[in-house]
Amino acid sequence: MKKLSLRRLVISTVLIAMVISVSIYSIAIITVVRSFEGNVEFPVDCGIVFGAAVRRGGEPGPGITRRVATAADLYHKKYIKTLILTGGRGEPEQVSEAEVMKNLALQLGVTERDIITEDQSNSTWENILYTTPLISDCTSLVGISDRYHLARIKLIAHQQGWTDLHTYPADVLSTRDFEIRSVLREGVGILYYLFIHR
Repeated sequence: MKKLSLRRLVISTVLIAMVISVSIYSIAIITVVRSFEGNVEFPVDCGIVFGAAVRRGGEPGPGITRRVATAADLYHKKYIKTLILTGGRGEPEQVSEAEVMKNLALQLGVTERDIITEDQSNSTWENILYTTPLISDCTSLVGISDRYHLARIKLIAHQQGWTDLHTYPADVLSTRDFEIRSVLREGVGILYYLFIHR
């Protein structure tokens, strides 16, 4: 009888833990999706464009292309005065994400004097951390990235003491399957920065 009661207790505890875990993860996913639209009101002084993968030969990957094209469009509409392009090197021998983004921005007609680069970061946390010294002249800010990334940007910015960073999604979305996988991954990222990262 005691063994049976203990077994029931263990099973009940495991089931409760699973339900709680799934519920917390579901809330994280909802947070990611609810952040899709961003929350900025233009115009703003500075747009922080978050890096993504660079292809071999220093070619911009689709993430960089989406994000920089969106930022350049906002710049030409005079919604943003200065672009801050942030992202380091995936591999030591690679060109930095920030440099690839700058080259693309110049091709898209952004004036070089209106571009600032941060090329040392290797994560969203570092993107924001290493950009902090570059925003002293910015009275208003917007973070630009794929829409599935925006919730994590807002969370990390808040954790680092940024109270005024708004967000805006890249206009051209990735494929549906890729975005679903990215949302699921971002849910894990939200939980990591809430409960583990310090």
